[in-house]
Amino acid sequence: MKKINLILAALVAVAMTSCVKFKTEATVDVEVTKAGKPAAGVVVYKFKDNGLGGEGLTQYKSNATGNETTDGGGVARFELKSPDDLDPSDVAGVENKDQATFFFCTYDAEGTRNGIVTVGVKTGDKKTVKLTIE
Repeated sequence: MKKINLILAALVAVAMTSCVKFKTEATVDVEVTKAGKPAAGVVVYKFKDNGLGGEGLTQYKSNATGNETTDGGGVARFELKSPDDLDPSDVAGVENKDQATFFFCTYDAEGTRNGIVTVGVKTGDKKTVKLTIE
């Protein structure tokens, strides 16, 4: 009987994962400037507000859930994917619209945060935000 329950549980798990489409759900371009000019080669860190730490989570870059380096124009592109950043937009043929708050930060050589921007993102968004390094 235990074997049948185990096999049944495995089949249900396989069936459920085959119905979920994991893909890029939203895109955020972070334009980084320093002294009024685009800052190339700067690492921008991504934090998802999980409701527990809020902005305090960003005090240490080790808490980041991802990072990107700015290009020559000072832009770091973040592709927010399911299931890590946002919930899947399509589960078993049912559309889902998820929304989350993200913090994007830069840090100086000593690891002190020197720039932050907060943005609310929904499934399907393509946003551009400005982050100024102090």
